[in-house]
Amino acid sequence: MIGEHVDSEIPITLNPSPSILIESLRDIGYSFKSALADIIDNSISAGASLIRIETDTSGDPVLAVIDNGDGLTSSELFDSMRMGSSNPRELRRKSDLGRFGLGLKTASFSQCRKLTVLSRKEGVTSGFCWDLDRVVEDDNWSLMPVSDFTSLPFFSEFSSQSGTMVLWEKLDRAYDASQVKDVAEHAFLRQLSDAEEHLSLVFHRFIGFESGYKKIAIELNGSRLAPLDPFNTDHEATITHPIEPVSDGVTIQCFTLPHSSKYKDKREYERYGLSGGYLKNQGIYLYRARRLIIHGTWFGLAKKTNLTQLCRVKVDIDNKHDEEWKIDVKKVSAQLPESARAAIRNLLNVFNAPSRKVYQRRGARQTSEALYPVWNQQRDNGNISFTINRDHPLVQSFASGLDEEESRSFNTLMRLIEAGFPTEAIHYELSNSPESVTAPTVEGDDLKRIAGDFFKSLKAQGMEEESILSIMRASSVFEGRWEDTLSALGIEER
Repeated sequence: MIGEHVDSEIPITLNPSPSILIESLRDIGYSFKSALADIIDNSISAGASLIRIETDTSGDPVLAVIDNGDGLTSSELFDSMRMGSSNPRELRRKSDLGRFGLGLKTASFSQCRKLTVLSRKEGVTSGFCWDLDRVVEDDNWSLMPVSDFTSLPFFSEFSSQSGTMVLWEKLDRAYDASQVKDVAEHAFLRQLSDAEEHLSLVFHRFIGFESGYKKIAIELNGSRLAPLDPFNTDHEATITHPIEPVSDGVTIQCFTLPHSSKYKDKREYERYGLSGGYLKNQGIYLYRARRLIIHGTWFGLAKKTNLTQLCRVKVDIDNKHDEEWKIDVKKVSAQLPESARAAIRNLLNVFNAPSRKVYQRRGARQTSEALYPVWNQQRDNGNISFTINRDHPLVQSFASGLDEEESRSFNTLMRLIEAGFPTEAIHYELSNSPESVTAPTVEGDDLKRIAGDFFKSLKAQGMEEESILSIMRASSVFEGRWEDTLSALGIEER
C-alpha cells in the first residue's frame, strides 16, 4: 500500500495497464495510407526488392504486406514485436527508414485488432501474433507464438527463401463491417486507391530510377505501382536547379514545373498537381533517407500564391537528423530547425523567381523586339497598357495593301481592339486560376497561311532563312506547334 510514509529515495515500479495503453496506442493519428507506408518502411530497411500488398474481402477482410527482404530469426522477430524495440538515438544504417521501433505495431494496431508477423531467414520460418482482444481480456502483454503457418491467409504467397509477411486481421478501422457489405467494400477499395497514389508518391524515389540506387517494386493486388515524381523531372519544360548544400547531411534543390500549356494531355497535368492541385502542393518536399515525409508546406518561410504554385523544393536529410527535424513516429510531420531556416529562406528567395516567370514569361516575350510581338507593352506615368504592334511584319504587309480610306478604317479597328483589351478579366483569372489562362491555338489552314506570310515578310526584308526560323520558333504563336509550323512551310528541320 502506497502511503504518506513512502521513502522518496526508493523508486516505485508503476507499470501501465496493457489493456488501456494498447487501446490508446491505436489513436496516435495514423491514416490507412500512412499505416501502410510505415509497414513498407520496414520492408525497404530489410533490403527487399519486391513488396506485395494483398487484400481479400471475400470473407472477413484481411490484408498482408509480403516482402523478399532479409527476414528475421525467431529471436529477432520476438524482439521486433516488442513495443519500442529500438533506441531512436542509436546510429542507424544509411538505408534504415525506422527510428522508434514502434511503427510496425502502432501502424498495424491503428487499422486492425490482430497482427501476425511471419518471417523466414535461411529457410527457417518463425511467427508471432498480437491479438488485442486477448491483451485486453488478460490485461497483459500476451504475445502468442504461431506454429500453424499453413492455415494463415496468403501463406501460399509467402514462398521466398527469406522475407517477412505482416498480416492484418480483424480490420475494424480500415474496414467498417457494421455497414452493408457492398458499401463497406466500396469504402475499403476507395482507401486502397488513395493509398496507391500515396505510396507512389512517398516511395517514388525507390520505385523509380535514381542514379546510384536499385529500384524496388511495390505491388498492390498484383498491380505494380508507378512512381509519382512530384517534380516531373522527365518533362523537358521542367526547370531544374542544381543541388545546394544547407548543412551536413542536408541539401536543397528547386524545381519549377511546366505550365499547363506545355502538356498535351490534361490528365497528365492534373496528375502532377497531386491531390488538391498545384496551389495546395507548392512548397517544400522533405525527404528522410529518400523517403518523403511531408510535402506542400513552406514551413512559414513563404506564402502560397498562384504565382509560385509551380515551385517545388526538394529538401533531403539523412536519418541522423530525426531529432533536430522532429520527425514523428508516423513519419508524416516535421519541423524546420532554426539551424536550417535562414539558409533555406535565402535560397528560396532565389528559387521562387522561376515559378513566377513561367506565368509572366508570355508578357515578357511580347515586349521583345526580336520576336516581333503582336502586342506592345506601353508604360506612361506608372500605368501599363497594351497596344497592337503596328510594326509586326504581318500587320505591315496587310496595311501596305490598303488605300487611304481602308487604312483609316483599319486603324480605327485596331484602336477599338486595344481599347477593349480585357485587363480586369485577365488580372482576375491570373490571380485565381493562372493555369486555366491560355491563348487560342492556330490550327490547320490558318497556321499554314500565318506561318507562310510571316516567313515571306521577313524574307522580303532580306533576312536569312535560319534567322527567320529562330525568331519563329521563339514566338508564342509557333513554339508549341513547331513541327506543324515547319510542315506548313514545307521545311524539314536538320
